Amino acid sequence: MKKLLLGGLGLAFLGLLGGLYHGATCPTDPAPRTAVEGYLRAMQGRHFEDAYEYVTAKMTDGRPRAEWATLQAKMFEMAAVKLADPDVRTAHRAATNRFQCAPVATVPNVLRAADVLNNQGSTEFELYTVILDNGHWRIDTQETLFEEARIHEWFPHDEIPAYKGTAPTDP
Repeated sequence: MKKLLLGGLGLAFLGLLGGLYHGATCPTDPAPRTAVEGYLRAMQGRHFEDAYEYVTAKMTDGRPRAEWATLQAKMFEMAAVKLADPDVRTAHRAATNRFQCAPVATVPNVLRAADVLNNQGSTEFELYTVILDNGHWRIDTQETLFEEARIHEWFPHDEIPAYKGTAPTDP
């Protein structure tokens, strides 16, 4: 009887330690960051059908893959969008309790891009909200930060570049 009681207490203790460990790993889970990296690399390479895998219906306005990918391709072509390599940062993911991680994370990214309206290029500080959707991490929203205080909150060691303006396009 004593062995059974000690064995039960040992299992309960191991379960508690496992739960504490699991909760401690929430902020270091690489999966939300990997989803944002996959999306941005697909967009950079103009592989819009692949990028669709990384976004929720909210991000596509409920459009089917082919329609959404076609619209993205048109927008990138008309605006002459050029994306530099993504600079995706560590995801911020909380534990809902000692045993479970929240099914949502915030993933910061520094986007460097140029387009027809900003041919000098710009640096944008972005926050992606990534959710666990049917067992896959997908981007649900994207927010571009403009206020310096918010930028410094999420990107404390980054310098905010001065606005360069747009270079003349006519010779």
